[in-house]
Amino acid sequence: MRTPDLTRVVDNVVAAFGLGSHLGATAAEPVREAWSNDVLRVRTTSGAYAVKFFPRELGPEQRAALRNGMEVERIVFDTGQVPMPEPEPDPDTGSWLLELAEPGTGAPRLVRVHAWVDGTPCSDVAPSVDLVRDVGRSLGRVHALGLPGGDTSGLRGVDLERWQRAIEWARSATAPWAAELAACTPLVEEMAGRVDQVRAARLPMRRSHRDLDPKNAVVRPDGRVALTDWDYAGPVLPGVELVVAASSFAGVEPAVAEQERLVAEFVAAYRLAGGDAEAPDAWAMAAEFDLDWLLRNVEGSLRPQPGDDIELRRRLAPELIASLAADVTALERWARLIAVILSG
Repeated sequence: MRTPDLTRVVDNVVAAFGLGSHLGATAAEPVREAWSNDVLRVRTTSGAYAVKFFPRELGPEQRAALRNGMEVERIVFDTGQVPMPEPEPDPDTGSWLLELAEPGTGAPRLVRVHAWVDGTPCSDVAPSVDLVRDVGRSLGRVHALGLPGGDTSGLRGVDLERWQRAIEWARSATAPWAAELAACTPLVEEMAGRVDQVRAARLPMRRSHRDLDPKNAVVRPDGRVALTDWDYAGPVLPGVELVVAASSFAGVEPAVAEQERLVAEFVAAYRLAGGDAEAPDAWAMAAEFDLDWLLRNVEGSLRPQPGDDIELRRRLAPELIASLAADVTALERWARLIAVILSG
């Protein structure tokens, strides 16, 4: 938790969303793996809730993206076909998003609340056939909605100036991983060119979850998998999302043959649920190439902003740098495998 004082505003959140009475400071617990936002598990007289505080510096573009993500979340939630946390609305306006003043600073913070999902994060669960089938079905149902998302001309290009600036900062700070970061430059420049090719191709996109991996899914006590954290929902290439989700839920621990079997089970369940994405060509996987998370951790470890978890940034930065090339290669391999599965 980066900002412990947020526990002081919990009473205001509970009152604003009409959630009963807060059970005290010990009933507000930081949520592990909430890396981009501050999240508390809050217990009240009416139940348990996930209370999410967005960064203070959230700009107009980010706010618009968040509202667009909530629109996708609302559509999917209303189908009743995908297990997911129930959003809590403002009882006066029905809005899922409120702006409250932060104690001490008076700074406005956007806040959301969901009913708490009991269970075990998929990141703590061994991959299994039942798990991948359940997630595959849910993704298939989301894609079957056919929510239009424009085309790939709307994708962002790779910010090479930001990349070079991060290298300069790392060198100036004599970061132990500065040389490894700089050594990724040829790959980054190659992927920037591929992203531009994907943008120029104007491939049709759909709106979907867009961040579907084990950290954003919870196995409930009834065995169903709830898909969480829809804030990033928006336009995707359906085939790219299928590759990313299927491969991530296959895990990294099983032998390759078992991983491939789990991916095949995911894809089969996806198809049976109405998902119609075709496997993308390997070059189109560049649509998934996004340096923002890596650079946020690099920048935060070198020049942290107020509220940054510096230790977390310093731990993640070298891990993400070290895995960058392998992640690109792995996704292209999975895209080729899924193409074979879908053509069989």
